[in-house]
Amino acid sequence: MPGDAKLGAVLRELRTVRRLTLATVARQARCTPALLSYVETGHRQPQSWLAEELDRIYETGGVVSSLARGVGTKPKENSGSGVPGADLFVVSLPQGGVAMPLSRREVLTALGLGVVTGRLQGEFERALDSIELDGDILRSLDNAYGAFKETARVLPPAQLIDAMIGNVAILDGLRRRATSGDQHRYSTLQARYAELLSWLSEEAGDLSGAVWWIDRASQWAQAAHWSGMTAWGVVRRTSMVMSFSGDGLRIVDQARLVLDMPHASPRMKGLAAKNIAYGYALAGNRDESHRALDAAMGWLAQPVREDDAALAAHSIVSDDLFAVHQAKCDIYSGYGARAISVLEPRLEPVAGISFRVATVTRASLAWAYANAGQPAEACRVAWETLDAIEQIDSLGARSELRRAVPVLNRWHGRSDVQDVMHRLDSRAPIT
Repeated sequence: MPGDAKLGAVLRELRTVRRLTLATVARQARCTPALLSYVETGHRQPQSWLAEELDRIYETGGVVSSLARGVGTKPKENSGSGVPGADLFVVSLPQGGVAMPLSRREVLTALGLGVVTGRLQGEFERALDSIELDGDILRSLDNAYGAFKETARVLPPAQLIDAMIGNVAILDGLRRRATSGDQHRYSTLQARYAELLSWLSEEAGDLSGAVWWIDRASQWAQAAHWSGMTAWGVVRRTSMVMSFSGDGLRIVDQARLVLDMPHASPRMKGLAAKNIAYGYALAGNRDESHRALDAAMGWLAQPVREDDAALAAHSIVSDDLFAVHQAKCDIYSGYGARAISVLEPRLEPVAGISFRVATVTRASLAWAYANAGQPAEACRVAWETLDAIEQIDSLGARSELRRAVPVLNRWHGRSDVQDVMHRLDSRAPIT
């Protein structure tokens, strides 16, 4: 059966980051290296037994099996839910991996209101009663979360969201069955899943879904007494403003809320101040942008607090990081030449870490070339960005590229500019 090149690339990444050879994995999975090679190059679909073996070897908590089940499907967008496709989806239960159909509406109602409705949700609840609560369950779901984060760097959100929602539903059910002393561990992991689901919903262009999931992240973080996630939720909302509107002053207004939070850590304040710098730059206030960025780097240089450590927000502060943030602010303020020299040599290293982040960076570079009066280079990089967006479905990159349109329009008579504009216009609007 034909495979999927994107899934194959993910499986290759999971193997190589663990520094395992094809021969080593094949031996542990009891198959041939040739079969693994066919799967990793997208020429064969992994059968269920092989997907389960790879989950065991890579310790990915069932993620490979979930992705393998979804090969060849093309979910439709379901605006407002934060999820793609029809109402029914399949979730694999722990301790045996029994697959059960669930109703998305029933699951979201149970997660949002705590109200169990419908036949499928009732059957799911009864199945959870048979699961033995132990450290292995939580460890497996934590491993799955890490695997979802890895795969989110290169796969479209639609291929990940259903399986993640299933895991959140399992966590919610197990939390209610756990002892009071263990419930905070389940709530913490639920909050981490919800934050990632919010980001993936945002990348998929679903604003209401992104907001719904960040609200759940804050709700479950409060249950776990995790103040860092609460502050991070506000920072995430400023990113949503940037993705969906690009309104600089609204970004500043949202991010300032974090600076006024008495329990916000220096790291959260630094991330908020960085977004304030972006907001002022988009609003055309370069001096305030520079001041905000200086303050951001001061806060970010302070030690990471323990409750920040689980968030995807603890970059090592360095002159290199400052240069990247400064370059982005310069681009938003209408400058380009210096930003080009900063961003271009960093594209390849960033792509080695996250193809998704590299795609957003490439979009910024296209804008920088336009600002610098180099339309040919701007169009070349914009075309490369659009190719990448087709692979991963990134609203962040698409929004960044659309902001360059007013600058590119200075050369509206050029055929390469017209080609880029046509391809951008053929996509769904970002709002």
